Amino acid sequence: MTPSTMAARDNSSRLQPSTQGTSSPSTEITLKASICRNGGIRAKLWVEKISTSSKTVYFARFIRTTCLVVILITQPIVHPHRPKLTPAADTKHPNLVASATLNISSSFVRVPLTMLRHLFVTLLIVTASLSASGSPLILDNQEAGISLNSAVRYMEDADRALTINDILNEQPQWTQNDDKTFNKSYNESSWWLRIDIDNPTPDTMTRLLEISYAVLDYIDVFVVEDNRILKQYNLGDKHPYHKRAFDHRNFIVPLEWNPNQHLSIYLRVETTSAVQVPVTLWDKETFFGFDTTRTILQGIFFGTMLVIAAYNLLIFFVLGERTYLLYVGYVLCMPLFLASLGGYSFRYLWPTLTQWNDQSIIVFLSGVVVFGASFTRSFLDVRNYAPMIDRALIIFWYGGIALGISAFFIPYHYNITVLIVWAAGACIAALASGCVCWFKGQNTAKYYTIAWTSMLSGGLILALNKAGLLPTNLFTEYGTHIGSSLEVVLLSFALAERINAERRMRYEAQAQALAATQRANEELEGRVLTRTKELETLTQQLRDLSNTDQLTGLHNRRHLDSSLLEEWERGKRYQRALSVILIDIDHFKSVNDTHGHPVGDDCLQEVASRIKTGVRWPTDFAARYGGEEFCIILPETELDGAMTVAERIRELIHNQPVDTRNGPLAVTISAGVHSVTPNSDLTLNSLLEKADTALYQAKQQGRNRVCHQQAA
Repeated sequence: MTPSTMAARDNSSRLQPSTQGTSSPSTEITLKASICRNGGIRAKLWVEKISTSSKTVYFARFIRTTCLVVILITQPIVHPHRPKLTPAADTKHPNLVASATLNISSSFVRVPLTMLRHLFVTLLIVTASLSASGSPLILDNQEAGISLNSAVRYMEDADRALTINDILNEQPQWTQNDDKTFNKSYNESSWWLRIDIDNPTPDTMTRLLEISYAVLDYIDVFVVEDNRILKQYNLGDKHPYHKRAFDHRNFIVPLEWNPNQHLSIYLRVETTSAVQVPVTLWDKETFFGFDTTRTILQGIFFGTMLVIAAYNLLIFFVLGERTYLLYVGYVLCMPLFLASLGGYSFRYLWPTLTQWNDQSIIVFLSGVVVFGASFTRSFLDVRNYAPMIDRALIIFWYGGIALGISAFFIPYHYNITVLIVWAAGACIAALASGCVCWFKGQNTAKYYTIAWTSMLSGGLILALNKAGLLPTNLFTEYGTHIGSSLEVVLLSFALAERINAERRMRYEAQAQALAATQRANEELEGRVLTRTKELETLTQQLRDLSNTDQLTGLHNRRHLDSSLLEEWERGKRYQRALSVILIDIDHFKSVNDTHGHPVGDDCLQEVASRIKTGVRWPTDFAARYGGEEFCIILPETELDGAMTVAERIRELIHNQPVDTRNGPLAVTISAGVHSVTPNSDLTLNSLLEKADTALYQAKQQGRNRVCHQQAA
């Protein structure tokens, strides 16, 4: 082993806690040397466990550093008889940790510097092993927040049968955690973690141990000194919130060291969620300052989401568009999911509902999938732009509902594993739909695609972190918060762009109409009479268009109502009779059902044409009343005249079949007639009601006839 390699190992052993043994052992170093018969030197070193303070560790570090300096100064001399370092077992020393024997031939004694160098190599090996085998974490007054993840040693209890007494009595083999955070993803084992911490100062030290993963089911914390359990804490989200030792969304354990005291912290973790145990040691002042900042940032995130949800809910009430309501559901489910995952919901919303605390994560994440898929389909019109992706989103929608319901029946461990994959697939499908719609020219799709990319990135980081493929840090823990915040802001821009696009279309239409008017004015300038006539003609055409039923060419219901009111007021003023005829095509529904709606439209057009023929006076007024019903207003016409007009129209329709696209079709009508002289004791509605009653009478008497109601 070269000096540079030893230096690297020296640095590693100084920073990393022990990976051997079960306590923080002190050691005794023994060196024996003798002259062999051949004139050589035999040197033997070994290390034994003894009960001393941690000063031995510092002594070992001093020896190791001294050895490195000597090795670097004494350059190696090439010699055919190199010393050989061999391990030596000694059964007389049961506490033997490490030993080595150095055999040096007599010829090698002639090279004292080389011999000295190799002797110090041996010392270095032993002291490096010594330091690495039992270095605890050293407290000092300057430390604020220390990540203990590199100080964690762990062992797996696959049968979940070991107790703390078993651990203390059996002294099992521990494995050093080499990851930035202890993360074993999803599994059903129990895990024991151990952290050794020394207080070498003459002061009493108090610290807070934070386990910053809020959905661990069971965490048993044991504070041990010399195999004696000093304190025990039973934590986890399967215990009601009020039973926690510290009022916080994460799991906090208060610790105290007496002067020159060594403590071993044992944690037993058993959970159906991801086995993540990020451990940090804080002094109280720093912790509360950091936690306040963290809480403020979380409050800003949740507040932003609620404000955006409320704003879009208001837009939904104003515009009535379903897209905004779906977006509100999506925006609400996302922070509720993150609040449940981060322990905020358990602290503030349901501190006693331990079972629901796990189920809520499944339900709200399923809600993100369901509302996200629905919003995507509605917002991007995926059905028309990308039919295949639309079908995939429908499948994800149904799957999200099923997984949300299954949260109450299927164990969390199995459900969350499937749901994470399902949610990732839904995000990819949504992103693909945005890309396709953007490629096909939909303007708002670009905002959607960028927004969903940020959300997918954050969700993917969280999923990989929970699967143990990414380390736990500020970025991976809050990646979803950052991604979802960017997403909702960008989607709000997209929704605003949608409103602006519709507004621009209206402005463009108005601008085009204005431009057309200006061009017309320029062309007609100087021709005042012609222009006036054309404008009057255009105005009349527009008026006729707005007052005409497009199918039959008769006046529409709106124009009928206004004209009927005018004639009623005129008749009341001049005490002139006013008659109304209501006409209904007999068995028209069967015509539609038998021959189809196109034939029914032909029938309506032909009947309307014959009604026009039957109404001869310029003051008479025929209109389509609704469906297959027609109304005729006959000003200054008594009942007899109205009956004559109605009978004439009935005969025009009865005597000759109407022409349709399927050939001639026999059609008949029923008519109801009523005539009054308007006065203050009568109402316009009574006129129509009497005519309608007469029409009903004609229907009852066998159809194809005209009936009337006498004035009261």
